[in-house]
Amino acid sequence: MIKTFDDSNMGSLFAIATEFPAELIYDRQPLMFIWNDGEAPVTIHLDDRETELLPSSVLCTTYMYNLRIDNSDESLKILLFNREFYCIHTNDTEVSCNGLLFFGSDVAPVLQLNKEESNTLHTLFRVLSEEFDISDTGQEEMLRILLKRFIIRCTRLANRQIVKNGDNQTDIDLIRHYNVLVEEHFKSKKRVSDYAELLYKSPKTIANVFSKNSEYTPLEVIHNRVILEAKRMLLYTDKPAKQISDELGYNDPAQFSKLFKKQTAMTTSEFKKSKSTIPV
Repeated sequence: MIKTFDDSNMGSLFAIATEFPAELIYDRQPLMFIWNDGEAPVTIHLDDRETELLPSSVLCTTYMYNLRIDNSDESLKILLFNREFYCIHTNDTEVSCNGLLFFGSDVAPVLQLNKEESNTLHTLFRVLSEEFDISDTGQEEMLRILLKRFIIRCTRLANRQIVKNGDNQTDIDLIRHYNVLVEEHFKSKKRVSDYAELLYKSPKTIANVFSKNSEYTPLEVIHNRVILEAKRMLLYTDKPAKQISDELGYNDPAQFSKLFKKQTAMTTSEFKKSKSTIPV
């Protein structure tokens, strides 16, 4: 089952599903909640990492990851939305939805549900499913309100389960803001100092925070985002490597090619050939 609200005029998308909606994920760059509501683990691939999503768990992830699910069935529940439908920046101060849940760390967080929390999310999912079947002028706003409630519930869980020690909340906020800024500017800003200036921090301060809390350095965050976009463009468009290099902000194609080879151990043509039939 896949139910969608798709406003072509605004480009806004919100969908719920009980199966993996690959075409929406690869084309529309959504944020996602993936809920294992069954009794068996579900195998999920995020980039090169394989993880098991245990029963009564919710994975919060974004389009920044290359996502694949191996063994899903009707017990899987997915909510996905793009920024045109629910802008994470606008609502950040209200529910911190791009904090712990999205863009807050290197690893997509997983929330554990007890019986009471599962019942609450079941109710929200059921009401959402019913609302998708109602077509009137109030549908979009009602769907947005229900999505916000889902986000708030998950944010509260994250605050209890992930931030066990409030001392690192400032660091988490800095990493989140840095990641969001990279998402906005990775095509035009390639230096850590560019983002440090936007954050009113020194590059050294940012580097220290990442060294304590992150698997990647601040520069690697930029490079990883650039390469992810390059992979998408290589696989899902017919654009040549030089044009991709230009669109990603590299005036020197050789510099881009060198970075791509360093990050993937392949040239752009080798990558496209080897992955042409594999969604990434």
